[in-house]
Amino acid sequence: MFSEDKIAEQLAAARAELSAAAQTQVGPPEPVTVENEKGRIRITVGPDGRLSELMVSARAIRDGSDDLGPELMRLVNEALDKHREHTVTDEPVPDLNAINERFAEMQDRSLRNFAAMSQQISETMAKLQNRAS
Repeated sequence: MFSEDKIAEQLAAARAELSAAAQTQVGPPEPVTVENEKGRIRITVGPDGRLSELMVSARAIRDGSDDLGPELMRLVNEALDKHREHTVTDEPVPDLNAINERFAEMQDRSLRNFAAMSQQISETMAKLQNRAS
């Protein structure tokens, strides 16, 4: 039979694992950078999903403004799509901190119940020993 201390150790270890998992949950993705074929336009979307860099070289502007707008729009959309690929998941992501809090409540309640049960068993054993005497 497990002792109260052994159960407390196992529950504490499980809670520590949950805490570690909560801290290593997937955070924001790395910045995403895309360039056009000639390397004259470069766009970066930061971890927050906003543009963090928009570089248009003088050569890209000299190539003509007719294609510049559509090319910028294509590259921005490509960068946003790549950023979204890293942030969207089909799996529901559990709130490990909330789970850990519930686990702590269960641990406290379980240990109190275990202590009460141990106390009752001790009292019952003491009564049985007194009757036998």
